[in-house]
Formats: sequence, C-alpha cells, structure tokens
Amino acid sequence: MRRILLRLVVALAVWIGVFALCLTLSGGGLTLFFEVPPEASGMSFRFEPEGVVRLAGSEVSADGSELAAHFEADSRGVTEAVLTWGDLEEDSLYAREIRMQMRSLPFGILTDSVTWNFTGWGYLTACLSLFLLSAAAIFFAASRRERERACFSYRATAELGLAIFLLLTGFFRIDMILPFLRGENAGTVWSLLVGVIVSAQTFMRWTAVVLAAFSLLAAASNLVLIRHEGFRPSNMLGIAAALLLVGGAGFGIWMSYSMLTFPLRNVLLNVYAGVFVYLECLLTATVIHAVKAGRHEPTYDLDYVIVLGCKVRPDGTLYPLIRGRVDRALAFRKAQLAASGRAPVLVPSGGKGADEPEAEAAAMARYMREQGVPAGEILIEDRSRTTQENLRFSRELIEARGGAARAAFSTSSYHVYRGGILAAESGWNIDGMGSRTKWYFWPNAFLREFIGLLAARRFQQMTALILIALLSAGLTALAM
Repeated sequence: MRRILLRLVVALAVWIGVFALCLTLSGGGLTLFFEVPPEASGMSFRFEPEGVVRLAGSEVSADGSELAAHFEADSRGVTEAVLTWGDLEEDSLYAREIRMQMRSLPFGILTDSVTWNFTGWGYLTACLSLFLLSAAAIFFAASRRERERACFSYRATAELGLAIFLLLTGFFRIDMILPFLRGENAGTVWSLLVGVIVSAQTFMRWTAVVLAAFSLLAAASNLVLIRHEGFRPSNMLGIAAALLLVGGAGFGIWMSYSMLTFPLRNVLLNVYAGVFVYLECLLTATVIHAVKAGRHEPTYDLDYVIVLGCKVRPDGTLYPLIRGRVDRALAFRKAQLAASGRAPVLVPSGGKGADEPEAEAAAMARYMREQGVPAGEILIEDRSRTTQENLRFSRELIEARGGAARAAFSTSSYHVYRGGILAAESGWNIDGMGSRTKWYFWPNAFLREFIGLLAARRFQQMTALILIALLSAGLTALAM
C-alpha cells in the first residue's frame, strides 16, 4: 500500500507540475463567457475599485449570442467587476447588470465568484483527467503484481475494481478536454465539478446493457438449474440477483432523468450511483479474477492434491459436480506422473451431511480406487463441514505425516478463487485447480461466492461504502 500511495503522490506531483508549466506558458489571464441578451445594443465593464483587474479584450460570437471577455491582473487584491448591458427594458428577462467579485492572486491568477472559474482551469481539467488515468494505471499494475505474488488475492481484486472505476471516470472527463484544446467554450469549474460527480451516473447508464445481459444469463441459468437439480431457495439466487441488478440500475437511471425537484434529490441520486457503481466495479473485477483462477494450472511438483467435497447421492455415488472435482484431481495426478515420474497423494475432504449416507470423503475415496488409485495413495479427511474446515483439517493430516509438502486443491471452476483466498488468509501457501462446470451452474454459484467474499469482509466493505456515500454527498452539496 505504501508503494501505491507513493506512486500516486508522484503522479499527482507530475501533473501539478504540468499544470503549472501550462499556466506559465499561457501568459495568465482569465476568459469568461456571458450570454448576450437578444435586445442588448452593447456592453461595458467597470471595476470597483480599479487597478486590480482590467478588461484586456472582448469578442462576441458570430451569431451574437455569447460574449467572451478576457481579463488580466494589474495588482494583487479584490475588486468587483460590473457588466452593464445597453438598451435593456425594465421588464426584460435579463438583468441589466451582472456583478461578480474577482480576486487577483499570486502569479497573476484570477478567480471569479459567479462561475468559480480561475486562470488555467481548462489545463487543470485536462491534468485532472490524466491524473485519474495515471491512477488507474497504477492500480492496474498493483493488481497485476499482487496476482503474480499470490494467485488468489482479494486485494488484487479490490485494486482491479478501483482501477476500472478510475479509468472510466478519467475517460468520461476527456469530453471536457477536447473542446478546451480546440479553443472552444469548455464550460466552467462548476460544470467540471458536476461532471466528476455524475461520472457514476454516466457509468451506470453505459453499462446498463451489459448488466441486463448478465442478469438475463443469470436468470436463464437458474431456470435450467432448477429443471436439472429441482427447486431450492439456493437455486433462486441468480433470479434474485438479476432482479436486483436490473431494478437497481433502472431505478438509478430513472432518477437521473426524472423531473423530481425535492432538495435532496441530487444528493440521494449521486450517493446511490456511487455505491451502485462501486459494487458493480467490484463484481466485474471478481468475475475477471474468478475466471482466471478457474483456468489456473498448478506446476507438476505437488506432493498432495486435496479434493474439496460437496453433496453426494443418497446411494453414496457421486453427483456430476463432485465427480468433476475428483476427475480433475485424477487427470492432474496422471499428467504429473507422466511429466515427473511422481504421483501426488490424493486427499478427499468432506464430512457426512445430515441427508448423506456416508462421509463425502469416503464416497470420493471409493471412486478413486475404482479409477485405479492405490489405497495407500489416498489420505481421507472426513470431519469437515465447510471449505475452511476442508483446508484446515486436510492441512493437519498432511503436516502430521511430517516434512514440508507442496499441495493444491481441486474444486469446481467457480469455487477455485474463493477457495484459494480462504487458504491464503489462513496462512497456507497452496495452489488450486478447477474442474469444468456446466454453464448453468456458473452464474448462480459465482454470485454465491461473490456474496460470501463480501460477507467475510463486511467491516471493510461497509467502511468503503460509507466513505463513498460521504464523498458523493459532500461533492454534490458543494456544487448545489
């Protein structure tokens, strides 16, 4: 984390330096844009007091609708600039005078109190966007390094999720850089602030189609799963998540386009969008790392392969899901034997459930022997009830045999990532491999894994959500 913070500080310093250089080369001054009343015959500026800021030039757009006024500093201080329109009727919809306080700061920097603009704000907009993109690159690199250090790391997922959000936030702000570089009216500092705030809303709208497709797949997979496995509450998770995702995104988009006018509407909308997008980015990062973990192949130098258990049939035979885990371990054992001449010991792990005829480990061991594995190369762990216990009790059995040992676990592809994280968090440097899983298992099972990872870190996640909500609310209140 210190390395990441240091690189962020360096990146920030670099872009501040670039901003300062651009400001110096631009020659200073401040250009403000004003809408010209249709009936106005002319305009004039005066300053109270004079000698602080002066009007260096002005230009009306070709269609006569916009006035660009350029100001320069004469000395440091505060003055009030007064713009007066000529020939306006008393009952005109436009104000005859526009008053705004202007400050002249060191280095010839000017600010105004109406639009919040200041000298070089366009350069700041560009540098802010580029800093966000730089920060995204830093977190992408950090996530990659973390995965190289530990294949199963939740920290790498969190860093990737943050990188995705920063990348898109910086990308969405590029639309404010291009007009400025072309010399057009690129808006105001206020519009920049609002643009940063509504980035979450923009991201939510852009990804609505992807979320809808993912939700449709999750719901369809649940229907097929129910047809094959029967109706159970746990088999409805994909449909429930689909409704939450589509409903949540739809509600946020409706709020962003609605005509609601109550005072807290913008605050609530941006808090909601910020929290929703945070979870969306985290879900995206978890999907990416879970898919990679499911395709991971350990090196052929293992001493043990643990097979994580799950439910067996009432007659003691293996369901396709658990048989796939055993077959994956058997295939790896065969491949390592061919590659190195040494076969790893297999460790079927799983206790007896209330509705099971025997321990899952015993059923897996019998299947292994039927496939030709000698009984002496099978180490049964039949006490565990959860994945954590699978790993802990298997480790105790392996360590009881003495000596250092290299081990890996075999499980369903969607479960490899969480299993590896649980092992890493227990201090066990263990590898993992995934068996092929029918497509309709994936969405429902993966969502269960995602929720399990969040629940295991509920304090950290609640802290992150509170910080995002406070930041969104604070920035929105500042721009109101």
